[in-house]
Amino acid sequence: MTKMNDPTTQSSGVCVWLHGDGLSPNDAALRTYPDAPAIFVFDEELLGGEYRLSFKRLFFIHECVVDLFDRIGNPVKELRRGRVTEEVMAFCREHGLTRIAVTETYAPRFQTFLAEFKRAGFHIETFAKPKLAHYDGVPKRFMSFWKKIERAAFQD
Repeated sequence: MTKMNDPTTQSSGVCVWLHGDGLSPNDAALRTYPDAPAIFVFDEELLGGEYRLSFKRLFFIHECVVDLFDRIGNPVKELRRGRVTEEVMAFCREHGLTRIAVTETYAPRFQTFLAEFKRAGFHIETFAKPKLAHYDGVPKRFMSFWKKIERAAFQD
């Protein structure tokens, strides 16, 4: 467990759970709760077993989390390693938090994680996953898809 700042009491009772698809200062949950404690967990299951991420990928994710934590104002930020649901729930309990705010992801286990949090009595607030750009149709090749959405993808 790496603590990025000393814990402070938060009156809102909300924890912002960050995952690999939401490591942006523009993440909807972070923008909605800029003063809430935030946590990112290196998923033990992704570190070994069938997923087995490369060292370069893990290092990249770590750098993204550290950079994000440097850029956001949330006073309590922690980076942990372990089983995602256990670590997020432990973090919430340590800080007296009963609500988890998270931006949706396409990750296959995301809904399973949410169900575990709910079974444990946490209230979940999800935010829609960001869309890169509007696109009609089914992309067949990346470059043809990218040419059609590139301008929209970089608009604010």
